[in-house]
Amino acid sequence: MEEEYRAHPGVNHSTLKYFARGAAHANLVQKKKVKETDAMRLGTLVHLMVLEPHLVEEQVAVTPEVNRRTKAGKEELAKFRDQNKGRMTYTADEYAQAEAMAESARSHPAAKALLDDLAYAEVERYWRDDVFGIECKCKIDGVTTGRRMLDVKTTIDASPSAFSRAIFNNYYHTQAAWYMFGNGVSQGPPAESYSIIAIEKTEPFDVVVYDLSKQSVDLGMKQVMEWLRDYHYAKKNDTWVSHPKEVLVEPPQWLLSKEQL
Repeated sequence: MEEEYRAHPGVNHSTLKYFARGAAHANLVQKKKVKETDAMRLGTLVHLMVLEPHLVEEQVAVTPEVNRRTKAGKEELAKFRDQNKGRMTYTADEYAQAEAMAESARSHPAAKALLDDLAYAEVERYWRDDVFGIECKCKIDGVTTGRRMLDVKTTIDASPSAFSRAIFNNYYHTQAAWYMFGNGVSQGPPAESYSIIAIEKTEPFDVVVYDLSKQSVDLGMKQVMEWLRDYHYAKKNDTWVSHPKEVLVEPPQWLLSKEQL
């Protein structure tokens, strides 16, 4: 359950990746309650529609369009909320957008092949790191019967020129390493590969499937272990200072090259 996962004390990738900016930021993220944004809400619905479509009717309700300024409209809305406690609620437009995105993914040849081979979805994994003894956790979108791990991402631009950069800029490669490692340690055998199904948020809701190379995942794992080391040090010493030492600034190479012209 989502509540149990959030309550578990293990560190997750969402916290660790903030060490790229500094320990203070990572500490803030793990202490602060996550505020759900519109983008996160859309992502949640798209994930459900793509990975577990059989649960949509049970878990989602579409808010009726009513005049909220009238007594009748307020009463209808109150009745709707009372009847749908515990379910995620979306406007008709939000639901239609997510539905179009999910349909686009399920119609895409490569994405459809992976989704049709899905063995399980939205699975939580927990383990203790054997280097630093840290409790860890992750929540995996899905794994196929062919032992390929799947990650569904919503994006503005799924094109190779843009999303290939986003994979590394947004630390999706470190997420892949963390998930693959955690799944292998806690469940075994580990997934053999990692694919991202990138779905655009606007028409034509384009879809591209990205397979992360072994080198990408290995690079991600190296970075994850560095973050885990930093997390261990910060927690052990209760020192959450991002940059405790002075930082020497050197002129960038492009500027030096310009001066030499």
